[in-house]
Amino acid sequence: MAKGQRLTRLFLALLTAWTLAACTSSGEDGSKSKVANPTGTTNIAAEAPGKGVDKQAASGSVETRRGPTREAPLKSGPESTHEQRGLRWPDWASADRSFSLQKPANEVVVEKLSEYKTPAEYFTIPSRKYPEGIVAVTLPLDYEKHAERKYPLVIAFGGAGECARSPRQGALAWLYYYKTDEAVQALAKNRLTPDNFRGLITPPHLNEFNRSLKDRPYRGIILACPSSPLLVPLAGPEFPDYEEFIMNELIPALKSRYRVADARIGIDGVSMGGARSMYYGFKYPEVFSSIGSVQGAFGPYLDIYRHFVERHRDTLKKRSIQLVTSDRDPMAPSVERMHQLLVDNSIHHVYLKLTGPHDYVFNQGPGALELLVFHDRALR
Repeated sequence: MAKGQRLTRLFLALLTAWTLAACTSSGEDGSKSKVANPTGTTNIAAEAPGKGVDKQAASGSVETRRGPTREAPLKSGPESTHEQRGLRWPDWASADRSFSLQKPANEVVVEKLSEYKTPAEYFTIPSRKYPEGIVAVTLPLDYEKHAERKYPLVIAFGGAGECARSPRQGALAWLYYYKTDEAVQALAKNRLTPDNFRGLITPPHLNEFNRSLKDRPYRGIILACPSSPLLVPLAGPEFPDYEEFIMNELIPALKSRYRVADARIGIDGVSMGGARSMYYGFKYPEVFSSIGSVQGAFGPYLDIYRHFVERHRDTLKKRSIQLVTSDRDPMAPSVERMHQLLVDNSIHHVYLKLTGPHDYVFNQGPGALELLVFHDRALR
């Protein structure tokens, strides 16, 4: 990849993050979005880095390849713009459209990822909507030992920095960059230390966390992190083609390949990924039983969230919802307004204000741990 392309992509990521932060604090009360009327959104009906030898899939055939290892450096793939990827720009003024649930693709590509502390693999389907839609899937520690056991599935989106990377790198947001494999291994011991939180925890919170973990040990979830395109704050919270990929192609394919427990699907994300996860969770509460975000960049989209919260209020009251922010999170005012939106609509949720910055160290400590524990308990 040319140096100029890398610099351009980095600039776009920084510009997007800056814009999200600016939108978080803009306006008299910060609650008004500059996005066009949200009532015309697409409506979809839906239910680092290896040794691959698996020749079976629940539906169709699987091509297996040797994937990158945790220690081997990732090679950047060719970058592409939204137009080159074939993504449609959102048209929020258009009429609602309904899409029938698509069947999972007949062929997928699986690449085992070795040297992580949890079983993991790349999972790729030949998408008609998002050809670069590679997914990094992390499996529970005991997944291979219990062939009949089903597990909750959580879709987790990466932040702007990972959206700006190549698809293969971006899909590793939670596994490689935010180190969820280390978090899972720590949770399996049922007693955490300050080091597991990267030092970003107070003694009272650590004691409370460990008491809770002793009473309700972590059991394990299937964590699927898809590569994602950068959002454009003033254009809307999602690209229609990518939304169709997630809802109509990816989720059915994941349910087909992996042992996913019935009606046990959650969604989460960090920063820009948190903006995404709340969009999907509030729009499709019939699909997602648990909805979370870590330091979510909600600022530009609050009117759209409000629309879906009011529209699906009764269903959302039956869902588990978690908002995580921190004392040095520039998105904290945005998260506070999201918290107030849910309070105003009498929707029960967990609102955590933890210790730490809006940075990788937070994702690798409190962010990853709170995400995993929340969904593990909410989806049981």
